[in-house]
Amino acid sequence: MSLKEFAYRVLSIPYEIVFKEQMGDEARIFFLGTSYVAIGTLFGALLTFTFNIVAARVLGPSNFGNLSLITALSAIFAISMGVVLTPTVKYASEAHDDAERVRAISTSAIQLVVFTSVTTGVYALLASQLAQIFGVAADIYAFALVYAVSITFFTITMNTLRVLIRMRAYALFNAAQSVILLAAFLTFIGFNVRSWEAAAYSIFISNAAISLILFAYLKHYFTLQFDRLWSKKILDYSVFALPGAIAISCMGVDRIIINKFLTASDVGLYNAYSLPSLTIAFTLWGIANAGFFPFASRRNDKPTLFRSVNKAVPYLAASFTPLIVLLQALAFVFYGSQYTFSLAIAFFFAFAATACVVYQCYLWLIASVGPSGAKVNAISAVLALVVLVTFDVILIPFIGISGAAIALFFAYAVPGIYLFSRRRVLSPS
Repeated sequence: MSLKEFAYRVLSIPYEIVFKEQMGDEARIFFLGTSYVAIGTLFGALLTFTFNIVAARVLGPSNFGNLSLITALSAIFAISMGVVLTPTVKYASEAHDDAERVRAISTSAIQLVVFTSVTTGVYALLASQLAQIFGVAADIYAFALVYAVSITFFTITMNTLRVLIRMRAYALFNAAQSVILLAAFLTFIGFNVRSWEAAAYSIFISNAAISLILFAYLKHYFTLQFDRLWSKKILDYSVFALPGAIAISCMGVDRIIINKFLTASDVGLYNAYSLPSLTIAFTLWGIANAGFFPFASRRNDKPTLFRSVNKAVPYLAASFTPLIVLLQALAFVFYGSQYTFSLAIAFFFAFAATACVVYQCYLWLIASVGPSGAKVNAISAVLALVVLVTFDVILIPFIGISGAAIALFFAYAVPGIYLFSRRRVLSPS
């Protein structure tokens, strides 16, 4: 028996239990591609997790909190820079031939360069005012802006591999980014540079290195071709998706709210719980969605995919929640005595992580529909942000980090229920 056939048989067991049917050829291809991504991503996630553990121990809660603030702010800055990323994956995945795919990717890349340049200049000019609004120091603001630029270019190059279904390369470069990240940070520590700036520089170096390598590797797809029809198609989707993108990117505002009501050390403690829960949830979903979104975009029977997702949800909740609690407990052993572990808070974060994955399943399936799906997703994302901020402002001043975790759960559960109620958008009109 070959290794590939053995892998098929192993995967088919849980598949048949969950979906009550045999795994077909199309499902096999999807899961095989996902397995490549899983190997590279999980290896990379292990290294990234090590980076975060080392950073938490070396920097302490306060400086680790500053690094978390940079991440949260960069997500907000990256909204306008990367607004074309999702429609590019959708429409380039649907392209009928390689020439059409080149025009779509090249057009979106040019749009991304323009948007990134303009918005970076605006954010730089308004630096002092915006830093005051966000309640952060000028250096944290500047680092967050650079982080946003680096992650935007990293994402478009990695997304191109998804469009081309080069999952082995996607897995390899995902892992390589984490190798560079950890190696750079350990080098800084070796020279006794132990600051949040060193951790941030390590992130910049890893993102920039992979982006440059991939631009060279995929130079056939990054040309100066600009197609007006593709530009309009991408921008039309982006306009509908923009409110949702703004809301999703602002979900990190809970760290800013914690910083306002509590301290930077509390932000660091929040981040210590978030890494082995929410970050793991997004990592695992990222593995699945690397192939799922392009796959769903090419499929016409989206209601069938929706029913498949519904079948998997109970199994996901039953297995994922205790796993996340266990991972949090393990992480706190490595964090050291500076961080106090609470089982109750761990469960709140585990529930939030599970709700997050379910929400992402519905979100990206509906995103594959097109502009009509983008409208529905935008409403759900705004709803998520409103719920998050409302619960944060009410609960954090009274019960601290526990309140932030409870707010996260409702912020994903409520819009998840909304998306479930809008499943008719998946049916062709």
